Amino acid sequence: MTIKLTTLAVSFLVAGVLMAQAPSNESGATKQVCQLVSANPPDFNPFQFVPKVADFTRLNRRPKVSFVVNEDGSVSNVKVLKGTGSPKVDAGLVKSIQAWKYKPQPGCTVETSMAVVIDIGQG
Repeated sequence: MTIKLTTLAVSFLVAGVLMAQAPSNESGATKQVCQLVSANPPDFNPFQFVPKVADFTRLNRRPKVSFVVNEDGSVSNVKVLKGTGSPKVDAGLVKSIQAWKYKPQPGCTVETSMAVVIDIGQG
């Protein structure tokens, strides 16, 4: 079962929880609720592959991405829908999101698109 979830803005998905509910079918089957719960360690850097030397004052710090969270908690099919303005930063963002992990949920595959806020501790 694949569930589509659209979120307008998520500042930091690593520690967050997203919930999606499968649509009911005509046979009256029970709905399955899917929770996206981070499985990353507390010291995990969600933007570990984003270049730290980029001039973020000139870039979009709220790029929009889409990705799929698989049943095993892995992330795949990461796509940049609205980039930062830097191909290097966008590539680092994709690689970083591919490293995100969620708690496995058999029967739940969630497609999501969202804006993420790149916060790499400027200053």
